[in-house]
Amino acid sequence: MKKIYLIFLIPFLFACEEVIEIDLNSSSPEIIIEANLSNSNEQSFVYITESTDFYNPNAYKTISNADVFLKDASGDSLSLDEVSPGKYQNKQFKIRQQNQYNIEVNYKNQKYTAASSAPNIVEVDSVGYKLESRPFNKDKKRLELHIYFKDDPDIKNYIRFVIYKNGEKINRIFLYDDRLTNGNDIDFFFFNFDEEEEFKSGDLIEVELQSIDEPTFTYFKTLRSALARSSGGPFGSTAPANPTTNWTNNAFGYFSAYVFSYGSVVLE
Repeated sequence: MKKIYLIFLIPFLFACEEVIEIDLNSSSPEIIIEANLSNSNEQSFVYITESTDFYNPNAYKTISNADVFLKDASGDSLSLDEVSPGKYQNKQFKIRQQNQYNIEVNYKNQKYTAASSAPNIVEVDSVGYKLESRPFNKDKKRLELHIYFKDDPDIKNYIRFVIYKNGEKINRIFLYDDRLTNGNDIDFFFFNFDEEEEFKSGDLIEVELQSIDEPTFTYFKTLRSALARSSGGPFGSTAPANPTTNWTNNAFGYFSAYVFSYGSVVLE
């Protein structure tokens, strides 16, 4: 069986953030809905916020008193409760692999809907690390993180990695699809060019391997591009495009029904 090595460079690390904020290509307040439905009840929730345009990036506010409903393929439905400002949740709802789910949000006489399909789970085989020489200084070493898993040859796989370092989320977007590596054993590894932010001995690294559908993958891929383009500020040469959403009625954000596996390692 052929093993494929995939490299992901981490230019820098961010502190943990629950909501990703970017400068939207919009001139009026817009609703943003970030909805996650997973095989973990604790990680199934909906955040609803409202943002303004590029020139007022700090005016994000949470949206309360919205009506949020979930429905599965069999027609079973339930409502979500607002557990904190802008956060809606119902821990009784459990998803199953290979099922489609629909969500509806009603707010200020407007209805927003989206659908997402939960794929088959991809198991993490193991999480490891290697001590390697730095490319321009062979006398100095760095720790590289490696995530090992097998790509299922019978289905199209879209994966998002969510990684925690010492309990804090690395707020970067790590994605994989099997367009060029279908059916192979995968070694997905990455490191940080910034010496101050490198992985260090004693770090606890936890990995969620999220199996997502194609619309969710497209959202995060276009979000990553928008973040890269907006990092130069309002005088950058290219205006950021809005991420591709699966919501109706011009809402921003995404709805993702996903399943995940877990792995961890303590770097030594």
